[in-house]
Amino acid sequence: MKTGLDHLIELGITHVHLLPVFDFATVNEYSHDDYNWGYDPYFYNVPEGSYASNPSDDSRIREFKKMIKVLHENKIGVIMDVVYNHSFAAIDSPFNILFPGYYYRFDSSGYYSNGSGTGNELDTEKAMVRKFIVDSLIYWTKEYHIDGFRFDLMALYDQETMKIIEKELLKINPSLLLYGEPWTGGQTTLDPSKKMVKGRQKGTRIAVFNDHFRNAIKGDNDGMGRGFVSLAPFQGEFIKKGVAGSIEYDDRIKDFALEPSETVNYVSSHDNLTLWDKLRKSNPGMSEEDCIRMDLLAQGIVFTSQGIPFLHGGEEMLRTKYGHHNSYNAGIEINQLKWERKSKYKYVFDYYKGLIRLRKEHPAFRMTDSRQIKKHLFFFKTHVDTVGFILKDHANQDPWKDIIVFYNPHTKEIEFLLPEGEWYIAARDLMIGAGIPGPVTESVLVPPISMMILYR
Repeated sequence: MKTGLDHLIELGITHVHLLPVFDFATVNEYSHDDYNWGYDPYFYNVPEGSYASNPSDDSRIREFKKMIKVLHENKIGVIMDVVYNHSFAAIDSPFNILFPGYYYRFDSSGYYSNGSGTGNELDTEKAMVRKFIVDSLIYWTKEYHIDGFRFDLMALYDQETMKIIEKELLKINPSLLLYGEPWTGGQTTLDPSKKMVKGRQKGTRIAVFNDHFRNAIKGDNDGMGRGFVSLAPFQGEFIKKGVAGSIEYDDRIKDFALEPSETVNYVSSHDNLTLWDKLRKSNPGMSEEDCIRMDLLAQGIVFTSQGIPFLHGGEEMLRTKYGHHNSYNAGIEINQLKWERKSKYKYVFDYYKGLIRLRKEHPAFRMTDSRQIKKHLFFFKTHVDTVGFILKDHANQDPWKDIIVFYNPHTKEIEFLLPEGEWYIAARDLMIGAGIPGPVTESVLVPPISMMILYR
């Protein structure tokens, strides 16, 4: 049973998104007992020493570069989670020592603005703050060969700063990935018209996390709310918006994106309950088998939708944090990957692996612009609280002529009508890939709480 790097290669992912790895404040670098996710930045331009074999010398630099090199050798890109929206402390921070009061936003009473929810926020509109952020990102890109950046609380950055970041970094690497959270962590003094929120990424190469789609699929993050996969009613139209890449597909199916590359589609990340813990909590009367079906259907929706799919590490083996929804300092025991779950839920891992392989092999699921989507993607009229669609005519030069996808969140089989002709099944129930009998004609029965994919 493969673990570590071999597991990532086997799974087939294209990039690894690392939580903050530049130096952060609250962990004693010499203690193996301290733990923190790293959203408490101190020195922004050097790797965190607690991850190094020896924090006293240059091991942190050499070893971080070696890790990136090995991932690159295995065709896996590296994305850094960056936290330029605030610093760990304000009064005695390196910024305040350098130039007291300059680097931060303040409210009308003279108190630190707290849009981060952690006590302060950097003033990205200030010339030298903006320069520091841009220079730092350029340094990580050139010196460490980082392949992309995820911006924590990106709505605390003004739009002009984000556009400069986009321009300067894409000069260095045109395939760099840039994405972030289009929200704040509290009330900010940044002019609302300047916030980098959903919709303001239109026409840029900057993507945003799609919480509209996330909530439609699974419900709220930490509570008892249910979503499409757990048969919350009236979610089908919201699912269609996500399937279409959140673009303006027509007068009814439209959301915040101009192009599908601007939406990051996901159902869970490091914050909040894991997907598995969320589904178990919000569906207390359901069996483990049915909750697993919900999990697979949720990820099936993500990976067959237009846009950028994002997977929380460990979800491929039903990652649990034992119901802990804010585990940033909860320690390794809660946060670590439990590799024995890969053995226990090997068929879940195989399904996730199959989803990734399917998406890689079939560009119809990753069309590059809104015109393609409108030309090739068509929704069926289906049973209430289900979704069905077809990707027609070798969409995005796909080797399959036509592809049909059905989502059935019901706890019973649902019959879906098929267009005329013979269709072969690529995904059914808990299986993806070869060995599924066919062909079928006229109609098909989709098993309970599952996705079916057919092609010709």
